[in-house]
Amino acid sequence: MKANELLGTAYTIRGLVVHGNHLGRTLGFPTANLQLPDDQPILARYGVFAVTAGIGTTRYRGMINVGTRPTIDGKTLTIEVNLFDFDGDLYGKMLEVSFISRIRDEKKFSGLDELVQQLRQDREMALRLLS
Repeated sequence: MKANELLGTAYTIRGLVVHGNHLGRTLGFPTANLQLPDDQPILARYGVFAVTAGIGTTRYRGMINVGTRPTIDGKTLTIEVNLFDFDGDLYGKMLEVSFISRIRDEKKFSGLDELVQQLRQDREMALRLLS
C-alpha cells in the first residue's frame, strides 16, 4: 500500500467493537464493527484490505471492509473486520487494526450469494498476502 510506504509502517486504526446488524455472522463471515474515536478519521479509501488486528498482545490475520456496504444499504459508513481463526466475544473491547495490503474496491453485488462468493475469494487473497 502506498500509505504504508509513505508512513514507513502499516497504517493503523484503533476502535471500539460495537454491535452491528449481525449479517456477517449469518453469511459465515462474522465481523467486528469498529467505532473510531472522533479525533481519528479513517484515511483508507473505501474497499477491502488484508489486515492484522490486535486484541491486547495477541495478533490475528483478517480482512476489513471500509465503506457503505452498497449491497446491503449503501448509506452509512461502516468499518467491519473479519478475523481469521478467532472465535469469541469482542464487544466493548478496543481493537487495533493494521492495514497490510489493499485487495479491491468496494462494489455492489447482485445479491448476498454473489457477495459471499466474493468474500471467500477475498479471504483467500488476504491469507496469501498475509503469509
